[in-house]
Amino acid sequence: MNARQFNQVSRQRVSDDFGAAAESYDAAARLQQRVALDLLARMEAPSGGVGLDLGCGTGFSLPELERELAPEELIAADLSPGMVDYARAHRGVDARWLVADAANVPLAPGSLDWIQSSLMIQWCEDTGAVAREMARLLKPGGGAHLATLVDGTLTELESAWAEADPGRRHVNRFLTRAELEARLAEGFERVTVDVEPLVLWYPDVMALLGELKTLGARYKDEHRHRGALGPGRLRAMRRAYDRHRDSRYGVPATWQVAFAHLTGPRQ
Repeated sequence: MNARQFNQVSRQRVSDDFGAAAESYDAAARLQQRVALDLLARMEAPSGGVGLDLGCGTGFSLPELERELAPEELIAADLSPGMVDYARAHRGVDARWLVADAANVPLAPGSLDWIQSSLMIQWCEDTGAVAREMARLLKPGGGAHLATLVDGTLTELESAWAEADPGRRHVNRFLTRAELEARLAEGFERVTVDVEPLVLWYPDVMALLGELKTLGARYKDEHRHRGALGPGRLRAMRRAYDRHRDSRYGVPATWQVAFAHLTGPRQ
């Protein structure tokens, strides 16, 4: 399998995983909803104009975008047809709906005033390509407002697996802040990134893993060594993770959330 074929398979797997999760996604999406609300509060987009929610998922942000920014046209795009169908059926917004790869959106150059994207870009194979595509879509004075995950996310889970199953990855790799800034700068002259840790609490690590599965956000290459993972390693991972337990709250999962504001699209 060459690189192009691998990327096509990877994109299809992401689309399938999130599409399968559409009906149950919102009930488990504590992280996604908190980050989406934080991103909406940080947006500095003007009212009116044409805006795009890139990677709209179940459409959680769409009613607020419509209410707060009153766009002349609101466009919602996602790689997963299942997510787009769910958002169209449940959000009650007047939007234009697109099933599209974030690096290849079927819109004209310079057609958008703003882009919002919450917790999508970390699933893309080429962050720089997505940044260049956003820059292509924006008008010269337009801006993009993103939230994504960076290195240090799920560090408790990564360390527990490293102890239980050394030498194998079980947690997705995320870009460092410097890597993210460099990729975004491929499309924009001015890139501002703020990183904030967000800690969520769970009864145990299995609840965390169940939530990741429900969200369609499990480890991308899990299929490669799922069969080789015996119950002994899983028990060892659970014991290692439980060392993080707090008697009041349970076990933590730390997410390193990056909020990016991009202006000066490179045309």
